[in-house]
Amino acid sequence: MRLEGKVAAITGAGSGMGRAAALRFAQEGAVVVVVDIDGPAAQAVRDEVAAAGGRAMAVRADVAQASDVKGMVDAAESTFGGLDILYNNAGYWRYAIDGYEPGVTDGPSPLLTEDIWETTINVSLKGTYLGARYGIPALRRRGGGSIINCSSVAAFRVGHGASDAYTAAKGGVVALTRSLAVEHGPEGIRVNCIVPGPIETPLVDRIPPEAREAFGANVPLGRWGRPEDIANMALFLASSESAYCTGQMFVVDGGYLAL
Repeated sequence: MRLEGKVAAITGAGSGMGRAAALRFAQEGAVVVVVDIDGPAAQAVRDEVAAAGGRAMAVRADVAQASDVKGMVDAAESTFGGLDILYNNAGYWRYAIDGYEPGVTDGPSPLLTEDIWETTINVSLKGTYLGARYGIPALRRRGGGSIINCSSVAAFRVGHGASDAYTAAKGGVVALTRSLAVEHGPEGIRVNCIVPGPIETPLVDRIPPEAREAFGANVPLGRWGRPEDIANMALFLASSESAYCTGQMFVVDGGYLAL
């Protein structure tokens, strides 16, 4: 098994890409800390892992709150003896989380409220920083490990506009990934970033059909990605197979950025 004996914490693991990663990591032998702001959702995924024969615990945490993130890491160490893998998967895109609402937007900036800006930055970028702040000392205590961050193709291609906060947050995740990789490489801590394209998750049901069709039309492989596509990349980055990879962006987008 590729993650035998490893302890992995995955944020935003109550559904979608995070859930798929939790199940995949457990399948490969990892003990999984299932983290989500939705406590019952985290518990449900924990139960799925257990039903499949894996080991996991559920932690309710808001990644924008330092005390919650510290508590997540403390729980991993106190329950399972340490932390080897941190997958900062949690993020916030106003349209996918709350749906489209007339007059409420993620951009352009003259229409973007401070509340939406702050929520987007706090979850997607600050949450990644807090994961590193509290996760790196834990990985250091294990002699190294892997941090996997989650950006988006929106950091590289503004395909539809009206996402100023989201593109800024996800672009920041890219820069933070590179900085962390340089700082902590000498300690044996690898830091990489997955760049997903359009992925079918329960959240996309809140996006209008015309917007979904527009995304799909710009994917050379002709389909939206599946959460498992991202989970497989995360597994590679969590495992020793990526031992010489750090500070890199791994695009999983069906060819979206090639256009």
